[in-house]
Amino acid sequence: MNRYRDKFVGFTEEEFAADEYFQQWVLIPDDENEAFWKSYIESHPLQRIAIHNARKLVEHLADTGFHIPNLTSHEKQDLKEKIFQNLQLTPGTEPIVKNIHSSKWLWGIAASLAGIILVVLYFINTPGNKEIPLLAIQRTTAKQIKEVLLPDNSIVILNGNSSITYNSRFNESEVREVFLTGNAYFKIKKTADLKPFVVHADQININVTGTEFNVDARTKATDVVLTSGKVNVTMDNDHLYRAYLNPGEKLKLDTVKQQFITEKADTRLYTTAWKEGEWHFEETTLETVATLIKKFYGMDVVFENNESKKLQITAVVSVKDFSTLVHVIEKTLNIYIRETPNQLFIN
Repeated sequence: MNRYRDKFVGFTEEEFAADEYFQQWVLIPDDENEAFWKSYIESHPLQRIAIHNARKLVEHLADTGFHIPNLTSHEKQDLKEKIFQNLQLTPGTEPIVKNIHSSKWLWGIAASLAGIILVVLYFINTPGNKEIPLLAIQRTTAKQIKEVLLPDNSIVILNGNSSITYNSRFNESEVREVFLTGNAYFKIKKTADLKPFVVHADQININVTGTEFNVDARTKATDVVLTSGKVNVTMDNDHLYRAYLNPGEKLKLDTVKQQFITEKADTRLYTTAWKEGEWHFEETTLETVATLIKKFYGMDVVFENNESKKLQITAVVSVKDFSTLVHVIEKTLNIYIRETPNQLFIN
């Protein structure tokens, strides 16, 4: 079992979700894989969020077929039987799991699940059955900002080092769902039938109709800033505990007390950025700018001199031009910034 430990170092949540052994643990757990993953999570705490999100994704897809629309109960049963046939199983039974070291994993099962549930190119071609919805994934690298148009004409501005996952047959689903890792700004299109829209971000679920808001899920202390409309937010482990946000409010998850904290927020940070395409800094501290760089570009900022945090900048800079932002900061404040692929070092 230890020989698989190094395999998962650096995995993203999508890579975890598509892995055979990971799916085995989520869908058909036993003492061995439970012990392995408990030990792995304790040894790699920085991957805890990715593992949590990947587990949710596998469970969600396995349980619901990713909201396969408009199938009758007979069609759903037929689809289930086809999946089990592909796994060489009989519905209602579990596979006999041999020791991993001696059986080449026996996890053609999990590989088949990857093909059926997660991989984008599998279809049901038998007459009378509908194709399985495709899993669409959009992601960005550090410093990259991408505008994603969802099938319902909602817009997601995906910030650096972030990703969203959603059902490509979005409009046909009973619930429009997006799974977010990282940071994004959402402009939700209200549908005529008021079909629910839910953003899943780490431990929280954001329920909206037509509205605009920013979600920062780079850490477990996920926060939501509402710029227009209304949203209500629940936690995975307590759907009865619900918080409501009005425009100009920010919600943050207190990970210690497992409760929501709401406070006033300056929404100009988001409205000027995504409606005018510019940062408007007015005597803004460099420490605040560093927070924005982490939030929107996915870049860690390291201050080699703590006094630099107190420096203030007044400037207007294009949101999508990261190199210009760095150049303006350097010239305005007369400092030197050293850049690596995922970090900025400020002297």
